[in-house]
Amino acid sequence: MNKLFKGKRYDFRILNFPLGKKQSLFSLKATHRQTKKTSFITTVNVILSELNVCQDIPEFWESDWVLSNRKVNKLAEDVEQFFSDRKFLIYLEKYLDLDRKLSEWENYE
Repeated sequence: MNKLFKGKRYDFRILNFPLGKKQSLFSLKATHRQTKKTSFITTVNVILSELNVCQDIPEFWESDWVLSNRKVNKLAEDVEQFFSDRKFLIYLEKYLDLDRKLSEWENYE
């Protein structure tokens, strides 16, 4: 699954790909429309906090998470819900503006 959500300055994608019968790969990607710079945002604090993910668990340290199909489907459902919330998107985009200025976003879209 590759689902797109459009914010004001960013496009957001939920990436959910089955790896077999029991596991899937899950990640979130943001693309700044003006510059076309892209970053996986699965591990940014705003997202981790919204998903109630414990940052001490190694499976959440990388941008791509390999989890059970059930867990990935639940996460995708939760992300769809908060990506559909305009107030949350405004807050997230402000956070990503700062993150983009302070870290390296790629031009590979």
